[in-house]
Amino acid sequence: MSRNLFTEEQLLLLRSNPYVYSVTAARLQFTKEFKEIFMTSYNSGETPRKILEDHGITVDLIGERRIWSISQHIRAEYSKYGEFHEGHRNQFSSDRTTESSKEPDSEKEQLKQLQHKVDYLEQEVEFLKKISSIKTTRK
Repeated sequence: MSRNLFTEEQLLLLRSNPYVYSVTAARLQFTKEFKEIFMTSYNSGETPRKILEDHGITVDLIGERRIWSISQHIRAEYSKYGEFHEGHRNQFSSDRTTESSKEPDSEKEQLKQLQHKVDYLEQEVEFLKKISSIKTTRK
């Protein structure tokens, strides 16, 4: 897979845009404000290319593939979470916290969660036994 990386001049140009949250040679992230503007404009019929141009992003600079990708990511974020956030959401850490904090839907789900907890605690106990036995045998 070949990836078009941004040059130093392109990075400086992109960083000067108020709607760019952060940019590296390989990744461009937008502010929450821009994502909301983008979604509103997109839903009213504007093309991603026009939305980006209207907000100071040079489309020749970012390329066709990124234009499509930006549109996909913004729409997917809204579809999945119902809101936007600054930059890029780390799917692993945010999904784990929401999974553990939400209430189980049914008794079956609650039973499954409790069984998982029991299994985990049993593993912890076995681990502690091993650590304890290592400490006592080293004397």
